[in-house]
Amino acid sequence: MTGRDRCGTLSAMAEESSGGLKTAAVAPRWRKACGVAGGVLASLAIFMAGLEAMFRMLPWAIPAKALVHFEPELRARLAQGRFPTRADTILMPRDDGGDAIRIFKPYAIKPYGQDTCGAVRQVKTDEIGFGNPPGIYNAHSNIDLLAIGDSFTWPSAVEPSTAWPMQLGAALGCPAYNLGRGGTGPYEYLQILKRFGLPKSPRVVVMNLYEGNDLLNIMEHLEYRSGKMPRAAGAGRGHKTGFAWRRSYAWNLVAGGLIYLRENARANRQEGRVDYRFRVGRVPFNQEQSSRDEAVVARRAVAGEIPYGAFAEPLREFRRLADAHGFRRVLVYTPAAAIAYAPAEFRDPELGEVLARFSRDQRQALATLARELGLEFIDLTPALQRIAQEQAPAEDNLLYFPGNIHLTPRGHAVVARTLADALAGTPAAAK
Repeated sequence: MTGRDRCGTLSAMAEESSGGLKTAAVAPRWRKACGVAGGVLASLAIFMAGLEAMFRMLPWAIPAKALVHFEPELRARLAQGRFPTRADTILMPRDDGGDAIRIFKPYAIKPYGQDTCGAVRQVKTDEIGFGNPPGIYNAHSNIDLLAIGDSFTWPSAVEPSTAWPMQLGAALGCPAYNLGRGGTGPYEYLQILKRFGLPKSPRVVVMNLYEGNDLLNIMEHLEYRSGKMPRAAGAGRGHKTGFAWRRSYAWNLVAGGLIYLRENARANRQEGRVDYRFRVGRVPFNQEQSSRDEAVVARRAVAGEIPYGAFAEPLREFRRLADAHGFRRVLVYTPAAAIAYAPAEFRDPELGEVLARFSRDQRQALATLARELGLEFIDLTPALQRIAQEQAPAEDNLLYFPGNIHLTPRGHAVVARTLADALAGTPAAAK
């Protein structure tokens, strides 16, 4: 072997030895990384198992807001007794091409969260599923006064007998019936009126429009009717069909939380961040950030993206039904809590300005439309604002609940007296 050959052989042996050392050094690092990953996965598995066991024993510990993104059947099981579910409702047929309407079953229970100012924890429906003292509907072949609307007509966290339709009927000395249904809009009000109200030959029908979201409900109906919005029957399930979605509380909470964060981020990009919390004097309102869609629709309407003229079609139908069935047609406008207590102190001052402009423009548009259609228009905003200014707001004299931002028993009483005075042709004197 020549000297050059020996040198080559020694060089190759050195390289082989160096490669072996590198491989030996890399192997422990890979083993360490795999060990760390395995430990993380094991810890995650233990955490999820513990979370699952806890929720199986204490299902009420699952936050209510988290249920929104649970698998529908699992959500219904967990919500039973805490919130209304599909099992508590029945489908009502409709003839206007809109999405399915669900009304409560007879004697169903609608629970409410803890609140102040005389809030009740649950409301029981009557013999046909609406928020009235039992027996009224079946006991009367004719009912003189009917009220249609959403959760500001329905007795939200108040006794049915104290909701404004019952008090208005008592003030006017005539039988009255509350056909309000939360989560609906003007097109649905008319469907409910035709199905349950017109058979009772009413002399007066009061349609109560709520400032916060009736315009949004109208736009959703139009989008559904045009095919731009999916049916509610299939909404919410999406891809939630795997074993973990159908079986695991913990998986639904974690995966649903990630979905919420993703959708919230997307909504913030599209619509801007919404902070719908405000104060009235020293009383904080809406700390749970409910009804944020009211802020979104206000922004869109003020920006000119949603026309107030969208109210025209359902109100023309209201006029047509009144002419055909001979009842007095009354259109009522109920303001949002922040407007009734204006100027409320918002976390986001710009939102307060938007809501004030939205309220003013919407009321003006509806007053004009009511004149054109020959509807009696009663704007409750001045009366509620006047009463709100008479006393410093405290948790025992509020017109709206600070939690669910719906009318308190006192708020319902003010609305009833104001309407009674207006319908009787006398000045409002509600206190």
